[in-house]
Amino acid sequence: MALIGAGRQLYSRRPIDAVTVDEIVQAAEVGKGSFYNHFADREALVRAIAGDIRATVEAAVTRANSGVDDPARRVARAVCAYLRFALDESEAAGVLVHIHSGHTSLSAPLNQGLVHDIETGLASGRFAVATVESGVLYVLGVTQLALVRVVQESTKPLVVSLGQQMTTLILKGFGVPAAEADLIAAQASDEIIRKGISSRER
Repeated sequence: MALIGAGRQLYSRRPIDAVTVDEIVQAAEVGKGSFYNHFADREALVRAIAGDIRATVEAAVTRANSGVDDPARRVARAVCAYLRFALDESEAAGVLVHIHSGHTSLSAPLNQGLVHDIETGLASGRFAVATVESGVLYVLGVTQLALVRVVQESTKPLVVSLGQQMTTLILKGFGVPAAEADLIAAQASDEIIRKGISSRER
């Protein structure tokens, strides 16, 4: 749909509040009435675009973690899948940089896998964080800033290095021993970001 495409393009470059409905319909080359035939307001368009992008990210993370049980490896691979998505889909990544609302909640659909992995890691003693919520916010904060950096400079060498560094930071913050965190992060970054392997366990 032209409106979705126009919205994605505009929101990838500017904050949501800085884009008007008039600009969206002009970019989509449709009349304003057409916009309101499909969307109640600008926020409805934003929700549709964000939902589509987040579903794509969720599918990429699910593929990356297929057959992986260890919560530390799952978190590492999820972060790397997110950054690989940003490398491959720069426009969608730009939209994610500008859309923040709702995705920090523990009940947000996109966060369910992360919540489960942290709960599993805490229950098994693999992770040592104060609460599930603090762990989720820590991962989201680190990955959101990494996403901003990838949008600024989306070269594979940078993203591979960034993925490894940020994933190591997260795992060490979760209490994974330093040497093991380094190894898990290096493997995840190499397999998922550098090689693009996300559909099977290595």
